Amino acid sequence: MAVSTVGITKQTAERLLLDAGAIYKNLVYENGEFTGEALGATSGGNEFTVEIEQRQPEIDGLKSRVKGMSFVDTHEASLVVNLKELTAQNIKLAIGPADIDATDENFDVITGRTTIKAEDYVENIAYVGRLSGSNKPVVIILKNALSAEGFTMTSEDNNEAVVPITFNAYADFEDAQAGKTAYEIYWPKEIGAAGAQSAQTTTTGEEGE
Repeated sequence: MAVSTVGITKQTAERLLLDAGAIYKNLVYENGEFTGEALGATSGGNEFTVEIEQRQPEIDGLKSRVKGMSFVDTHEASLVVNLKELTAQNIKLAIGPADIDATDENFDVITGRTTIKAEDYVENIAYVGRLSGSNKPVVIILKNALSAEGFTMTSEDNNEAVVPITFNAYADFEDAQAGKTAYEIYWPKEIGAAGAQSAQTTTTGEEGE
């Protein structure tokens, strides 16, 4: 196929990630379906980031990078959520190391602390978005998520407060031992690709008979 100065393809309209998406916590994937608890309304979108630091050993005489000589020093994932729907639980999530005292009949009392406990980590925080050519969601899961930058709230007239929360993903012991990262991206299979895969599987089975 000849090259073109325009990058659009026949599948472009089906490969667009639309709108801001929604944020969930403790998402579970079973039998092809996701279930979880919505964190609440957001405003200003959400931002997923993967930061990778690589290095190449310094070797005398080399003047350029060498294939196969790059090593990963760090591989980290984070999700910035601009939360507009505020609850006591959401504020605790934003702070990170904090407790909620619910004994008062009128107020939930949120108190920060200087230590991080195991229960401060959320099993997962997930972004759920929509791909233009699929009925299935795009899902990005951060495992063992914890707020990284604390709690900031700005209020003003004729507007509503938005609380930005930066969640970092943390690997558990098993993933760390296996060299796996603490995030997963679920991307819907394209219908054409799935059909081709199914046909290939059927053909292979017929040849074995």
